[in-house]
Amino acid sequence: MSRRLVVVLDTATEVTAVGLGWLEGGPAGSATPVPRAVLVDAAAVDAHRAAMSRLLPTLESLLADNGLTVDEVADVIVGRGPGSFTGVRIGVATAKGLAHGLGAPLFGVGTLDAIAWDNADSDGLLGVVGDAMRGEVYPALFECEGGRARRLSADRVAKPTDVARLWAELDRPILLAGNGLRKYRDAFAEAVGGRATFAAEERWSPTAAGLLAAYLEAVSAGTLGDGDPGAVLPIYTRLSDAEESEAASGKAGPGAQPGSEPPVPGSGVAGAGPR
Repeated sequence: MSRRLVVVLDTATEVTAVGLGWLEGGPAGSATPVPRAVLVDAAAVDAHRAAMSRLLPTLESLLADNGLTVDEVADVIVGRGPGSFTGVRIGVATAKGLAHGLGAPLFGVGTLDAIAWDNADSDGLLGVVGDAMRGEVYPALFECEGGRARRLSADRVAKPTDVARLWAELDRPILLAGNGLRKYRDAFAEAVGGRATFAAEERWSPTAAGLLAAYLEAVSAGTLGDGDPGAVLPIYTRLSDAEESEAASGKAGPGAQPGSEPPVPGSGVAGAGPR
């Protein structure tokens, strides 16, 4: 069975995750509906406000270290967020450029899902708390069993105290991960109390292995998409500062009311419509 070289990347957090893997089978028409995947090499680079300058050099180094070239890449997988608006845009735009340049399919997975799969080795509830800035978080709840992570909630943005209270009301032990805990760990510890445990801090950011696992889950669930690079959009969950300012000043389009909160389409991209 032929194998395909895949690049996985995510820049939605302060850690830039890049990896190389081999895929066999999968959605390209193989008799194997879910591909087998082997992670070849990976890097996790602390690139706070520097993803633009670190991403491609890191990928180039991984390829060179493994005697591979970018022309051999057959598939590209990118973390779509949510996370830093700028970081998400850098990752998705770079992945689109790679895919278009190589004529390769592009697939997007959730950044929070990748973190969940990195922490799915403990059965039970898992709460991933991404830093959304502005005193808010991106919360996602998962049920983990047998090394798999099943998502229980949709992507959204919320106040950390509200999320902590809601998860405390579940009255179940819960493992917590995600870079939002760097700011709001105490809020969750206070609300959830002894039912909360915290993953090691090195497991709070997405990794290449987690991205690859989230990709395989999306293939299995039939939610991956067809590989069209143009169809892969960022997950923002809310409008940007500039878009919210426009909405507040009445410049968001016909019918917009000053001070109103405009809806965010399912794509998470203002003006893009459902995707």
